[in-house]
Amino acid sequence: MRIRDKIKKPRRPVVVYEILPPREEDGTLNSYAEIISSLLSQTHIDAINIPEVHDEIGRGERPVSNQKRGEPREFGMLLQDIVGIEAIVNRVAVHTPYNEQLRWIEETYRKYEIENLIIVGGESSRKKYPGPTVNETLSAITNILNQKHCNILCGGISIPSRINESKNLINKSSNGSEFFTTQVIYESDNIIKMITNYQKRCDDLKTFPRRLLLSFAPVSSQRNIDFLKWLGVEIPDDTERYLNGRPGSMKERSLDVAIEVFNEILNHINKNNLRVPVGLNVEHIMSYNFQSSVEMLQELAKIYREFCIKSSHYSLQK
Repeated sequence: MRIRDKIKKPRRPVVVYEILPPREEDGTLNSYAEIISSLLSQTHIDAINIPEVHDEIGRGERPVSNQKRGEPREFGMLLQDIVGIEAIVNRVAVHTPYNEQLRWIEETYRKYEIENLIIVGGESSRKKYPGPTVNETLSAITNILNQKHCNILCGGISIPSRINESKNLINKSSNGSEFFTTQVIYESDNIIKMITNYQKRCDDLKTFPRRLLLSFAPVSSQRNIDFLKWLGVEIPDDTERYLNGRPGSMKERSLDVAIEVFNEILNHINKNNLRVPVGLNVEHIMSYNFQSSVEMLQELAKIYREFCIKSSHYSLQK
């Protein structure tokens, strides 16, 4: 079953692993893909999620240097061939003019044989960009490209702490987004509030909620924490103190936090009979956290699959 079909079936588990394209200094895309294939044989995933990296100059000085990386589409095509699973490529829409953007997207589908895209916006809604907005891009894919023999599955990004984020999800869905990946989560309050509000808006509009992939990532140093916060991730002060505590390593403690937060979210969904279908997206943030992220993926996937088996309220939704 393809990832597009799994995403649209609420009771079907969807587990995704997010990884950056390799740095050019790490060698060829092909050799890196073989290493990933070997490591990912440790667990089951449904797709590989590949971000597109851009400098975020509006956020101030970057805590970690931004190194030149391989082309996401070439990396995705290789992973589909070598690992044998589908790739999801992220595309930051706002940096490329409208017509050129559509050509890039159509080329991704036809030349690179990648059918799954996550459309990403700019770092600030107040900044003027040369390219289209997320909703303009989603609409163009749905009403132009997918009407001329393309069959692209579109997703979007969700930032739980953003005001009226549930309304943003509705707007993106109406323009063609079939799923969302959240920002990395280190606390449950914002995401629980957003999911609850999203369900209410969907009920009011008599529409079905789209799949929400909950994102987690391990950290192993204060530098990792600073980088996540620079990206806009909400990490409460008490959580940061816990991560820096003893005994145990920060990697182990970040896994403990992820398990606790994930369980809080799933328990809230079950307790309140919410029908927002969720999935799991685990990322490594830094290449040296790769093995820790695989271990996190394994642990969270066990919890998630058990949740899917027991969640009978999803059966009420087509």
